[in-house]
Amino acid sequence: MTNFQSISRNLILAAAAIAISSPHPAFADQEASNTVHVAAAPYGRCYAKSVPARVFDRDDEPRQLGQTNIYRVGEEDDVLIETYDWFAQSVFLHCPGASNPLIVRLGHWQRGQDPKSDHLAIAFYKNGQTVKSYSTLDIAGGELTETPSFSRFKNVSASVSHYTVFKTPPALVKIVKNEGTRFAEEWVVTATTIDGRELVFDLKTGDIRDK
Repeated sequence: MTNFQSISRNLILAAAAIAISSPHPAFADQEASNTVHVAAAPYGRCYAKSVPARVFDRDDEPRQLGQTNIYRVGEEDDVLIETYDWFAQSVFLHCPGASNPLIVRLGHWQRGQDPKSDHLAIAFYKNGQTVKSYSTLDIAGGELTETPSFSRFKNVSASVSHYTVFKTPPALVKIVKNEGTRFAEEWVVTATTIDGRELVFDLKTGDIRDK
């Protein structure tokens, strides 16, 4: 083995030993750039086009700046029916017949390690207005952990620079009910928290349902 190979091997072993022995092993993470996002509703009756104001969010500005337009699909031309002054990389929507669409916006991968009241987790919209929104602190709760790692709070999964309060990300789910003479469908949003709570959000009101 040459001197160069020996030195390289020793450096690698030393780095590995430090990583293993560290009580808070760091791992790098990096935000994806903000790009135009398009999401279609089930059955394709309407869709959302979300356009960011910046490629990367700035620390001195609110996150998710941009604009989201909701379109109803037409035979020849699509019709703009609603506009929201925010951008989101994840949007759900449902267009029940001729009524106005129901919109769900998910917050970005949040910076930091602790949940906050001004960090968006999930929000619900209708008729161009906010119906209900939840911060990451709302979802995680304010209970501190007895064995802090990156985050001081329970129910948070954190890295060296970002965190989430969802173990399973929110998803739009269809529920089919047997009403005797017919089957009726209903759409809800489901998610699982870090501590294993299964949340079911009412799509119309944004309320968390009792299971």
